[in-house]
Amino acid sequence: MQIEHSEFQDQLVRGLAHRMNNILTLFHGYVGLLLDNKRLDKTTLEGLGKIQDGAKAASDLMDRANSIVRPPSVVWREVRLGDFVRMLKPSFDTLCGPKTKLKIVCPDDLPTIHADAVRVKTAVFELVRNALEATFAGGGTVRIELSAEPRPPGNHAHQATKWVSLRVIDDGPGVPEAIAERIFQPFFSTKKKLAATGLGLTVAAGFVQQHGGLLKYESTAESTVFQMLLPA
Repeated sequence: MQIEHSEFQDQLVRGLAHRMNNILTLFHGYVGLLLDNKRLDKTTLEGLGKIQDGAKAASDLMDRANSIVRPPSVVWREVRLGDFVRMLKPSFDTLCGPKTKLKIVCPDDLPTIHADAVRVKTAVFELVRNALEATFAGGGTVRIELSAEPRPPGNHAHQATKWVSLRVIDDGPGVPEAIAERIFQPFFSTKKKLAATGLGLTVAAGFVQQHGGLLKYESTAESTVFQMLLPA
């Protein structure tokens, strides 16, 4: 999947996200002050709470939309992908449903990758978040498996002979065939909750493309696997 960019579009999205976050900061601040008013009745407090939830969802949307564009500066360095996954584990735990189990399998001798650390963390988080949300209601297991892989088949002769694979596997309901071609489209989502932005897979795909890697998936009624392959 190719995600086309232009410098103008990137600047537009970054500027919009910055301005919107400034406006939403006012929402958060004033609503927070009103919620501290003990004299307000229950109905008013509930309404203010919904406004606050909406402002939080909008802030999250702006942050994730900003993640799609190319950053104005990228800091390339050696990254240990396994360390990032372990570091994010507490955040993943907060997203787990009451019956969801999260397992991480990572060898100690995993090769490093050359990447921008911030975008690595964002892409990994989005893939795992999707899997955890797929199993939240009914429970199940989400596995994060990291391994070293040989160079994948295809037109990658100019790239590294060793690659690093991150596979996120869940036993949720899977991706219906009817929507399979749309899952990487920006703002496409089957989730009904307010905070659903439909940007998670778009963010991950944009990162993988920028770093010369591959993003693949397989889905059945019993299991869904998203695999991120990056040159070591």
